[in-house]
Amino acid sequence: MDERSAAILDAMRGLPATEFTATMRNPKSSADRTFRGPTLHDYVVATGLVPAKPEGRLADSYLLVTAEDGARSAVALAEVWPSTTDKQSILASEQDGEPIRNGVRLVLTGDWLAGRSIGGVVSVEAQTVAPASAPATGLELAGVLDRTGPVDLAALPAEAYIEVTTVEAAGHHGEVIAPRRYGGVRLYALLEHAGIRLDPDQHEDFLGKVIVASSADGRVAVIAGGEIEPRFQNGDVILATTQDGLPIEDGSRLIVPFDRRPGRWAKRITRIELRQA
Repeated sequence: MDERSAAILDAMRGLPATEFTATMRNPKSSADRTFRGPTLHDYVVATGLVPAKPEGRLADSYLLVTAEDGARSAVALAEVWPSTTDKQSILASEQDGEPIRNGVRLVLTGDWLAGRSIGGVVSVEAQTVAPASAPATGLELAGVLDRTGPVDLAALPAEAYIEVTTVEAAGHHGEVIAPRRYGGVRLYALLEHAGIRLDPDQHEDFLGKVIVASSADGRVAVIAGGEIEPRFQNGDVILATTQDGLPIEDGSRLIVPFDRRPGRWAKRITRIELRQA
């Protein structure tokens, strides 16, 4: 076992363990596996990577998990925080009742091909994205894309547009936000239309990328690549232009319909950047 994995195992000792069974799929087969270990949330809090009360960091932060073979998984902080998500994410030390041979495995529920559930974990890093300079109006694309610069959402193909309904969410002051219906363009479709640049030498390179959405008023929201990639979680994150059938007057709005807190539902989005985590 890599000594870095051993150090993570040492840090996991004494943390409460979670056990669940997940279906692990690849393009040729699938199998149900039972995993046991502390939640990723408990690990990052116990090790001081993230404060127990992260306040605004749930929107603009992510975790980068790296394996000894170089595989990388970006996980948005909002994906692991109990108040925001129904997903389960653990650092497993056991699989089917036996110790994992290469030490630690990241396991996330909801990924169709389990691409981010990487084994032989050697590091977990916490990153916070600083506000970027964003145009006052319009929308521009930036980062590892073939075509960057201004983009017109109306020019995208019709199949890029969908409607989503948000889950019931809790507001900043504890108020209940009822489900709402939004229409707009899928974030992944927008990136794909602009030409996603991938490293052919990095296995499932998109899973190690994050999407940074910046608003005209300086807010930032982070989406992990694995949340929206169609072969994995395939989440319907959108840049919304309508709400309950009516146009949104202040520009496009980032909507993450499965988040139970609205921290990443950022208004007046004018810049989308695809970057390496």
